[in-house]
Amino acid sequence: MNIGAVGTSDFMGFVLLVSLLISSRIRRSDDKHPEFRIYTVIAILTMVACVVDFISFYVDGINKPGMRLVNILTNTFCFAANPLFVASWCLYEDLKLYRSMTRVKRIYTYAFIPAVIMVIIALVNMFVPIIFRIDEQNVYSRLPFSYVYYIVDIGYVLFSIFIYKGYERRYGKIRFFPLYLMIGPIVLGCAIQVVIYGVSLMWISTAVGLTAIYMSIQNEFSYLDKLTGLYNRAYLDYLLETSTREKNNLGGIMIDVDYFKQINDTYGHSYGDEALIDVARILTFGKPDKAVALRFAGDEFIILIKGVSEKQLQSIITSIRDELKLFNETEERRYKLSLSLGGSIYEPAHDSIDNFLKRMDDAMYEEKKEKHSR
Repeated sequence: MNIGAVGTSDFMGFVLLVSLLISSRIRRSDDKHPEFRIYTVIAILTMVACVVDFISFYVDGINKPGMRLVNILTNTFCFAANPLFVASWCLYEDLKLYRSMTRVKRIYTYAFIPAVIMVIIALVNMFVPIIFRIDEQNVYSRLPFSYVYYIVDIGYVLFSIFIYKGYERRYGKIRFFPLYLMIGPIVLGCAIQVVIYGVSLMWISTAVGLTAIYMSIQNEFSYLDKLTGLYNRAYLDYLLETSTREKNNLGGIMIDVDYFKQINDTYGHSYGDEALIDVARILTFGKPDKAVALRFAGDEFIILIKGVSEKQLQSIITSIRDELKLFNETEERRYKLSLSLGGSIYEPAHDSIDNFLKRMDDAMYEEKKEKHSR
């Protein structure tokens, strides 16, 4: 055992997580995203584990009064924290992707059972050695049952992949949440730790994974419209550029809120903001799962979807109109929303982005002009 190497890795993990928590404090105060609270718990748990892990290695073999108890307590904490961490990660991932507390209550009432059992076993081990033993000379030794913890970890990692792939099958490619950046370092660190006795890489690997995920989420925030939660103009430019480069056909729908100035002038800007949020909700429910809804500018929105025909595009427009009608009939707002929509197909091989946007805009204004003339 190289205490210097252990101390260095645990210190690096601790510093990474302290920096991460400081930089993410604004996002974590946002009550609209409860997954950030879970993320904070995971980060703090890992940060504490970095300190406790080093202490467990430092006191190992020091045969002085009280050191054996410290050795038992610190190793117990590390074993108990391990399954709690991976189970909490699955919970965070589920909330991040699905944003459904109902789903969480239904699934994680049972999904946390293995983690809780492993925590109980870690506590029992303080009195009856099952996972590890601390002898009278205060020397730690790992027992065969300790490998069950790694099996439970693998189970949760596979469950995490199952959640991820299930979401992808239903809603398409997941943007800004590269799962491999999280589980890759952890799996590698755990594998080395299992094979090489006396090496401690679990918590530094976890800190690296959490930092990588946070950086990806920060990228996502730069592409989000703060008011509506939809993607913004910068992300539209990125999607159009990608489609042009990869020669992917796109279907697009331009949406404009009719009489929006009237809502602002009559009821005030807070109601205008509420109306824009309502439109974002209508578009989210009315579009296909794999389509992307964006706020283009002001009260204008765009929906993009890969590889659709003109007929399919009209079907999406009809679906949005149906959702709009349902909203106006069921939601008791001071205003009634009205939308003008215009669609077009973008074929990069013989088209330009400017022409694509202009065709959508022209089609949308044709409908708007017709409404105003009526």
